[in-house]
Amino acid sequence: MPSPRSSTRHCLLTLTLATAAALSACGGGDDAVAPSGNAGSTGTAGTPSSSAMLVVSAATPATLNGTLDKLAAQFESNSSNALMTTYNAADPYCRVGAYAMVNSGNMKKYYLEISFDKATGAVGLVKFGDDATFVALATAVGPQTAVAIDKTARRITFTNLGLGDNGGLLKLNGTLEYPTNVDPSNRAACG
Repeated sequence: MPSPRSSTRHCLLTLTLATAAALSACGGGDDAVAPSGNAGSTGTAGTPSSSAMLVVSAATPATLNGTLDKLAAQFESNSSNALMTTYNAADPYCRVGAYAMVNSGNMKKYYLEISFDKATGAVGLVKFGDDATFVALATAVGPQTAVAIDKTARRITFTNLGLGDNGGLLKLNGTLEYPTNVDPSNRAACG
């Protein structure tokens, strides 16, 4: 009769093999992310390469304060050849979205969308909103000097960015990495 220890190992080995077989049948998990209502091409989920946190602070209501979980986020990276009429951009724009980021302060999910000029990289729109309803809770419209785009590293850095009514609703600090733009013709302009 086998010992209980060897039976346990046999069960764990069988479970591990069954799990591996089930996961391989799913296609490897490289699915594209396409939240509804978004125009342009979408990218695959990216893995943040920076350990720098993405922090919401000085928020009204205070329950929005916390750290956003970038590792759990779903990303998209797309572009448009239309003008970004929200701030009268002279050039077409790139758009990055991070969705389903859990906030450590209240455990709810939020999204962040950033639009920037293809030619100059100037940020013209940042939206922070409720992921369940896609309602924007705070925005920053117009040229944003508190946001820096590094297209080569595909990294967006926020330095005390004020969002909301005249920047009074919340502050955003930290970095957000994003996936390569799906459209090869836009990779030089958008990352």
